[in-house]
Amino acid sequence: MSTSTGPRTPRGKARSSQNAAKHWVESRRILPEELEEAAILRSGFEEDLKPEGLIEHEIIDDLTLNRVLRRRIDMAFTREFSTATSEKEIELRENRERSVARYWLRLANVLGRDSAEFAERLRPDDCIPPLRGLVGRIGDRGPQPEDLALLQAIYGDEPTKYAAIAMRLLAEVEAVQTAKDEAVAATSRKELEKKILDVLQTEIKRQENREEQEIIRTVTKFASALQEPLQHALETLLRYRVANAREFSGLLDSLERIRRLRRNAA
Repeated sequence: MSTSTGPRTPRGKARSSQNAAKHWVESRRILPEELEEAAILRSGFEEDLKPEGLIEHEIIDDLTLNRVLRRRIDMAFTREFSTATSEKEIELRENRERSVARYWLRLANVLGRDSAEFAERLRPDDCIPPLRGLVGRIGDRGPQPEDLALLQAIYGDEPTKYAAIAMRLLAEVEAVQTAKDEAVAATSRKELEKKILDVLQTEIKRQENREEQEIIRTVTKFASALQEPLQHALETLLRYRVANAREFSGLLDSLERIRRLRRNAA
């Protein structure tokens, strides 16, 4: 006896869902929830085409089913676009959450630098607050070696130009603190502090510019309320629509031929 419980992976569930949608679109019968709409359509066809005889009434039945299927295909199009939009929003949210989660893991040294996983930097709107906090702390107590670890946690494997400069300057802090000449060390720390703060302020401004650019890009990308579905899903539904239109045209041609034969016979 089979003990299968159906697909368990996200890909398998998605494929199963597509199969269900396919069978729903292809079903060559009027479903219970479509009976009222089908009755309205048939009444309209009868009023417009005024069928005579059994064959013409059967063609009216086929035309009714054809239009019900057309509406079903249109609903599938709408659903595919809505699904694509939802999936895109989920993807963007998960990407942002993953970036922030990796930042906190790096900060807690859960992910060591020997980790083989690529460490992406925080996005601008998440990057700016810790940078401002770092500037405030350096201004209060001067640069410290641990500030380098924070910058590395923020930027991961993707430091920007000015972040890399700040990291290099912070790497010099420990060497300055171990200098034997205290006067020289104090002067060097002050110089380093000024340079680091200037570089970080420049980096914050650049991140603010990037944040504005990302907002513009996101707004442009989502100017339409809907995102485009996967190509194969669109192609499948377009094939259904073309076949449906061809069938509709064929049914009308059949009705016209029957009437022409009846007129010739008369």
